[in-house]
Amino acid sequence: MHNITSPIAHHHGLDHRERLENMLADLLRLMAEQRGGSRSRVDVAAETLAGPGDSHAQSITQRDLDFCIGERETARLIELEAALKRLNEGTYGVCTVCGGPIMEARLDAMPETAHCMACQVDAEALNSATVKPSEPGRARPSTGTGRQSAVLGR
Repeated sequence: MHNITSPIAHHHGLDHRERLENMLADLLRLMAEQRGGSRSRVDVAAETLAGPGDSHAQSITQRDLDFCIGERETARLIELEAALKRLNEGTYGVCTVCGGPIMEARLDAMPETAHCMACQVDAEALNSATVKPSEPGRARPSTGTGRQSAVLGR
């Protein structure tokens, strides 16, 4: 971990703190509503579009959708809490990978981000290259051809 104090944490910290806290509160409220069984727009739309005999397939699809939404919301919750922690520690606005500054425009667009743009691009490239080939509709991992194989001498 880098011991760099971010000027962003001090200069714009209150603006970002307020946004992060509001985003966290909204997310927690949404998650509580979903756990409480409140009907979402997805539920209403599914019922509207349902035809005879669709209820079993819909319930499976709804469970899959709920699981995916739950995973995404949990990941977002972790990101928001981590950003607030970085604000409290004075490292908000410092990339957790390279230790460089995160541009203010990026923080304005995504206040929970922990990475500068260059490190985010690198992480996404790495993730897309390591996707399992069995995942439908996803890119296959590199087979060692192209620039990488030239560098590695393959």
